[in-house]
Amino acid sequence: MASNGIYVSTAPAAPPSVPSVPRTLTAAQPATAPPASFFDTTSSTVAGFASVCGLLVAVGSAARRGIGHRRQSSRVQLRGASRAPFKEPYNFRAKPGDKYTYRCPQDFNSPEFGVWPPEAPDRVVKYGQVHFKGKPVGESEFYAKKEAEKQLDKDRLSGNSSDSRGALLLDCDGTIVETERDGHRVAFNQAFKKLGYDCEWEVGLYGELLTTGGGKERMTRYFTDYNPEAWPHEEPAAKDNPKIMELHELKTKLFMEIVRSGQLPLREGIEDLITDAFANGWKVGVCSTSNEQAVRAVVETLLPEFAPEIPIFAGDIVSKKKPDPEIYNLAAKEMGVAPMTCVVIEDASIGCSAAKAAGMQVIVTKSIYTEDEDFEGADEIVSSAAEIDFEEDVVAMLPTLQMS
Repeated sequence: MASNGIYVSTAPAAPPSVPSVPRTLTAAQPATAPPASFFDTTSSTVAGFASVCGLLVAVGSAARRGIGHRRQSSRVQLRGASRAPFKEPYNFRAKPGDKYTYRCPQDFNSPEFGVWPPEAPDRVVKYGQVHFKGKPVGESEFYAKKEAEKQLDKDRLSGNSSDSRGALLLDCDGTIVETERDGHRVAFNQAFKKLGYDCEWEVGLYGELLTTGGGKERMTRYFTDYNPEAWPHEEPAAKDNPKIMELHELKTKLFMEIVRSGQLPLREGIEDLITDAFANGWKVGVCSTSNEQAVRAVVETLLPEFAPEIPIFAGDIVSKKKPDPEIYNLAAKEMGVAPMTCVVIEDASIGCSAAKAAGMQVIVTKSIYTEDEDFEGADEIVSSAAEIDFEEDVVAMLPTLQMS
């Protein structure tokens, strides 16, 4: 104890480098953990990233389910009477006599209870707009046709169908009607006379010229090989010569007058053959080297009930005339049929060669000028179409699938 009353410890002091720490403080502190390893840190990061990805996937799935639900709901709404259906083309079909009240928007092209494709004989279409849909055929006839088509499909699949589908292609001159001797020849001579050409084609001479397909080509051959003196112009005769084209235009006009006058009747059996073809669901077309207007005049005058359904391939629609197969190849392509399912009715050897070169079957009906021609490759040769039986001669020519 000091003199001033303050006690002073006499114990030795702790070294300055090691301070004295109370025991209680040291015991209360927790032990320090060792530092975390690299692998523990990476695992924690991956687990957190996986949790975020899982959350994003769940949100995306919920969004897709919501979109799908909305699309499904929209589809259901579109199938009402006020909107067009997706699949059924005959939904809300009007009853006979109704004024198209319950029709769907896409159904305006069809005549009431009509056939498909929607083409009625008296349907009126102008500038892409339907002004008159056509006369209704009636409910009973419409459903009868639908049932017949279903039965036909069943028969075809089962192999019991005797009614195979194909295309009947006919030549015009000499096949549908005997036009060459009393039609085209007469019109050519009238044109020569009207335009001042000093020539006339006799029956025998015209028969020789018929081995050349096409009227312009025929005149070019005549003025070049048979009678050059009758050609009064400086430029040589050619199918694209304006004078030849003028002659042919006048000849076509005169020929159409002869046809429309009724002087040239149909050849025997032609109308029955075309009737049977349409009755059995076949397509029918006309392929000719003559001028298209002349061929159309023949079809519309002599076959008026079939004319709207018969496509015509004629004239300069192709660059090469018969015996080149181009006209028949074009017909098959435009009509949507395979050449092997086409049966051609021809009367001349050049037409027979053209059809065979196109891979089609050919029946020859001899005409006045082709009696003695060589019809090499023809599948059948007859005197007239009256000798042709549609089932036994035409349908039997189509290829059939045989199961081994």
